[in-house]
Amino acid sequence: MPKDDLTPKDPHDRLFKRVMSDEANVRKFIKEFLPKDISSQIDLKEIKLIPTEKVKGYNKYYMDIAVECHISNTKGQLYFVFEHKSYPDPGVLLQILSYMTVTWDEQKKKNVPLIPVIPVVIYHGSSSWNVTTHFQGQFQNIGESIKPYIPEFNYVLVDLTQIPNDEIEQKAEDTPFLMASLLLMKLVALHDIEGIMRITVIISLSEEERIILILYLFYTLDVDQDTMQRIAKELGGEELMPSLAEKLIKQGKKEGKVEGKIEGKQELLIKFLRRKFNITPKEEKMIRSVTDESKLDAAAEAVLDAKSKDEVLKILQ
Repeated sequence: MPKDDLTPKDPHDRLFKRVMSDEANVRKFIKEFLPKDISSQIDLKEIKLIPTEKVKGYNKYYMDIAVECHISNTKGQLYFVFEHKSYPDPGVLLQILSYMTVTWDEQKKKNVPLIPVIPVVIYHGSSSWNVTTHFQGQFQNIGESIKPYIPEFNYVLVDLTQIPNDEIEQKAEDTPFLMASLLLMKLVALHDIEGIMRITVIISLSEEERIILILYLFYTLDVDQDTMQRIAKELGGEELMPSLAEKLIKQGKKEGKVEGKIEGKQELLIKFLRRKFNITPKEEKMIRSVTDESKLDAAAEAVLDAKSKDEVLKILQ
């Protein structure tokens, strides 16, 4: 995945993967955010990111981040499952179990010893996480005589919404991009605009990292254009707007190319206009009727500087 690819499809997931593709950030997260009885047993110098797509039959299983490491002198794998929905997902336990199964199945086929797996769920939704943290907890009124016949495992829950901002800042002090990203994921879910504007560490990040985070905010925050500009100014992103606009347009063109349809560019333009102005269903219908790619590209390019939606819509005529 390109480092600055944060398309509207899944910006939460993409930001998380972008941050955790850096082994330094993974080390810091393991050390500071996991329970000490686990992190203290992990050799942080010997970790390696590993492929996260597993295939079994006609089904594919994905985990967001997978790390191979040494635990208590035993070769082990640590898995991160990023839950980016705004509501708890009770299916996460089955998702984890599926990935464990195909991982161990691969190891069995290679005739190597099975490697222990520690699942970790990182959550930052707007509602409380009320999913049981152990597999047998999903079963109602299970008797003690039945329990031995049902698989059992736990996962580590890191609920960002329950960690104070200053604690996140302290834990990730040496990894500013990780710190800023975790804070943004938490505060976006809580729609804490003032809190977002107090993440001053963003100003010290590289231009590439600031653009990534401003893009993330662009796609996830439900605010008007004035508020978005105020946030960008506070976070040192105002001078990046030309670069940001170029990347948005480039992404839009790429998305349209991948889709192989005009609809991709139409949808992106509608998203841009909806973000900056209130557009009507009639106007959306008009945009969907435009099949001239050059007009759609020109309109998307004009959105960020436009003072009114009429300026943009006029280009499509």
